[in-house]
Amino acid sequence: MAVNTTIGAGLASQLVALNEVTYGVAPTLTSPRTYEFKSESLKLKKNTVQGQGLHGKSGTLPLYDRAKRRVLTTYEAAGTISMDLPGNQLGFWLQHMIGSYGQTLATPTQLATTGVYQQVHQPGSLQGFSFCVQKGVPATDGTVEPFTYVGCKVESWKLMCEVNQISQLELTLDSRNELGGAGNSDPLNGSVPALATPGYTSGMQLFHFREATLYTGGTPTLTSGVVSLVGETAAAQVKKCEIGHAVSLDKERIFLGNNGFKSEQLENGFRKINGTFDIEFQSNEAMYNAFAADTTTSLELKWVGPIIGTSGTNTMLLSCIIPNIKLDGDTPTDAGPGVVTVSQPWTGLDDESTTQIQFTYQSTDTAL
Repeated sequence: MAVNTTIGAGLASQLVALNEVTYGVAPTLTSPRTYEFKSESLKLKKNTVQGQGLHGKSGTLPLYDRAKRRVLTTYEAAGTISMDLPGNQLGFWLQHMIGSYGQTLATPTQLATTGVYQQVHQPGSLQGFSFCVQKGVPATDGTVEPFTYVGCKVESWKLMCEVNQISQLELTLDSRNELGGAGNSDPLNGSVPALATPGYTSGMQLFHFREATLYTGGTPTLTSGVVSLVGETAAAQVKKCEIGHAVSLDKERIFLGNNGFKSEQLENGFRKINGTFDIEFQSNEAMYNAFAADTTTSLELKWVGPIIGTSGTNTMLLSCIIPNIKLDGDTPTDAGPGVVTVSQPWTGLDDESTTQIQFTYQSTDTAL
C-alpha cells in the first residue's frame, strides 16, 4: 500500500536561502542553504493611492471613492525568521548579519586535517551583496506553494540564550519584492521560481544554554587580525543573555522608471550593537560599579558544543566578542523576599583599534 506523505499544515513548511549574483534577481535555487525554522512573518506589502475627483454627474450622488481612481504604486516585502540556533550552515547568516563578505578570515579553514572548519567574521560593507529566501507554505490540500523574496538584506538580528532553553536566532529581513502566485510586473524577474528541493544537513546539531558561558572584562588583543580577550572572567549566576545588532538602511530608493520597485538598500546611519543579561545581584557589586562609573569593559558569549570531526578534541563552537561595551543598567531594587536579580542592558561601541564585533564559528561546513 502506498504511503501518503501529504500534510496540509505548517508541519510541511520549508525554507531555503541562496546568495544572489545580481541584486533583486532570483538565482536558480540549486543546492540552496536549507534551514529548519520555528516561525516566519515574511510578506508582501503593496502600496496604493486613492485618487479623488469631484463630479456632479447627472443622476448620481458622488459619495464614495471610485475603483478606477485607485492606483497601485509600489511593492516591498519584509519580515522575520526565527529558528533554534543551528550548528551547521550558520556561516551563511553570519556574513549577511555583519557584512563579512570576501574576508579571508571568514572563509572556512580546516583545523589541521580534522574535518573541522573555522570561520572568523568581522564587520564589512553590505553594499553590493544580497540574497534570496524562499519559503514553502503548505495549503490544506497538501500542495506546498513557493513564495520567493529577492533583494534581501538582514536589517537586524538577535541572539538569545536562556537557562533551560535551546539558544535562538531571530533575523529581520528587508526585501525588494515577493514573487508568488501569478507574479507581478517586477522587471528583474520574468517568472516566479518553482519550489526548491531542500537539502537538510544530516545530523544537524543546535547550540543550547548548557554549552554557553558569558565572559566580561579582560583586555581585547588583536593577533593576526583576530580579536581575543586576555584576562576575561566568566560572569557568575547569569540566567539569560541577549545580543542584538541593527543596521540603518535606506529602504525608500524607489525612482521613476523602476516600475514601483526599490533599488538596492544602502546604509544611511550608524549601526547599533546592544543587548542585556539577567544576573543575580552579587555582593561585590561589580556590575553596579561599572554601570555607575560608565566603565568600559568587554563581553564574550561563547558556546562550546560537542566534539566534531576526527581529532577527538575539536568542538562545535560559536563565540561572539564585543570588545568595547558600556553598561546602561540601573540600581538594583528589592521587590520582595526572593533573590535580587538585575537585568543589565549594555551598548557596544567602536574602540577604533580592534573590531566592533567578531564571530568565531567552528563546524563541519566546508563553505559559507
